[in-house]
Amino acid sequence: MSKPPVASDTSDMARRFAAAGIVPPAERAAGTFANAERLQSALHWLRQPRSVAAEPSNTFSLATREPV
Repeated sequence: MSKPPVASDTSDMARRFAAAGIVPPAERAAGTFANAERLQSALHWLRQPRSVAAEPSNTFSLATREPV
């Protein structure tokens, strides 16, 4: 399985955080960005291709049912 491209530098992840409106504390920023890059590089294992029928879109329903 080939790995997707990983963010090459911390500034890319910092831009992603800024675009989402997330501002980590200065003393934790480097660790936060490093962990986010590690998670980004592992997403290919977490997101497997699946068919539309396998999607859990109908798992939850807001409609109430009568108790049996």
